[in-house]
Amino acid sequence: MTSHHQMGIEKLPEDLLMEIMWRLPVKLLIQSKSVCKNWYHLIQNPSFISLHHNLTTTSIAAAENNCLLVNRFLSGGNGSIILSFIPHETPTEDIDISFTGLDVSNRLLLLGPCNGLVCLTRQGFNSPIVICNPSIREFRVLPDPSYKKDYFVNLGFGFDPFTSDYKVVKFGYRNPDFSDWESDERIEIYDLSTDSWREVDRVSPVEFGFRCCYEPCTSWNGDCYWYAYGAGKEQAIFMFRMSDEVFDEIPVPDVFLLDKSNGRKLFILNDSLALVLYPSGWAPPESFPGRDFSLNKCFDIWVMAMDGQRVEVSWTKKYSIGPLHAPNFALGFRQNGEFLLESGGGQMMSYHLDTRQIKEYQLYGHSPPESLQVLPYVESLVSVKRHNEHDGHDDLHI
Repeated sequence: MTSHHQMGIEKLPEDLLMEIMWRLPVKLLIQSKSVCKNWYHLIQNPSFISLHHNLTTTSIAAAENNCLLVNRFLSGGNGSIILSFIPHETPTEDIDISFTGLDVSNRLLLLGPCNGLVCLTRQGFNSPIVICNPSIREFRVLPDPSYKKDYFVNLGFGFDPFTSDYKVVKFGYRNPDFSDWESDERIEIYDLSTDSWREVDRVSPVEFGFRCCYEPCTSWNGDCYWYAYGAGKEQAIFMFRMSDEVFDEIPVPDVFLLDKSNGRKLFILNDSLALVLYPSGWAPPESFPGRDFSLNKCFDIWVMAMDGQRVEVSWTKKYSIGPLHAPNFALGFRQNGEFLLESGGGQMMSYHLDTRQIKEYQLYGHSPPESLQVLPYVESLVSVKRHNEHDGHDDLHI
């Protein structure tokens, strides 16, 4: 760029410059940081980052900005894990995360997102925990929590709107085989602002008589949600509220308490908490010659409504999908009305809730299935770096 053009750029009023630039996509803004110092400092400004994210998520163009972050576990060799970043339909940008120190031979867990940030860890004990912004290629490896080595772990990643801080909540059990329902539980919270863990004294799900499923939590409005089971027939959803750091119990539909044969998963549908009741059993068709595997493969989708104080919670069955060709596994929802599924061969598919059209994505995990995890994702400029770290964006290689 010529010096004449640079002088013209630098003379633009800052409010006009912000009006223009907060409408640009993240990738273009990152490239624009090298144009001139004025642009660099503007794009780094926390107010600009917040305004850009708010516009991206609340404007009419939000659907256009909505991406999918697909975590796929691939077979072969020692195994490998690739995060596939899908801006629209195609192409797919693969983000190799092996450099973070995560053991890619085990299944990766993807938590979030919160304002463009996600939390990564692997399934198992003693795994590193990483907070990452894939859209600007930044990551931070968290320090070890105090009780890392001897606890079975549930993790949640969220955002506290009162402190504008990102948090990871960790709670686990001394006995990983679930044989002791009275086992001690400790709760630790990591704060991104201090880059440290602290233990908190809170009433945990165990003290309610429940244990949360060892699956990635569902993040909604900055808080974390898990499906949980009691020692008897009890079932509930437990949320961890990041603002006051307490657990809260949410009832589930009565039909879920009666049904023991099907699985259930938590997702977000149209900015509401949704429960999907789905067939949990699966075996290769060749194992059962003559059996019609298209039967009983239905998905019931329940959506939660509540008042502002969470005094009353109600559930409505909004959709009943199927029977579909078996097997299919629920992955979540897109803003455009697609219900995302994984086929028995590990391929990502979708069923449109309104048009009932089925679409196949050219994206695969491995077989046997349940090797894909999908999260709706909106890009952001939120940084996970410490203030004294360099500003290069070469940490993640897409």
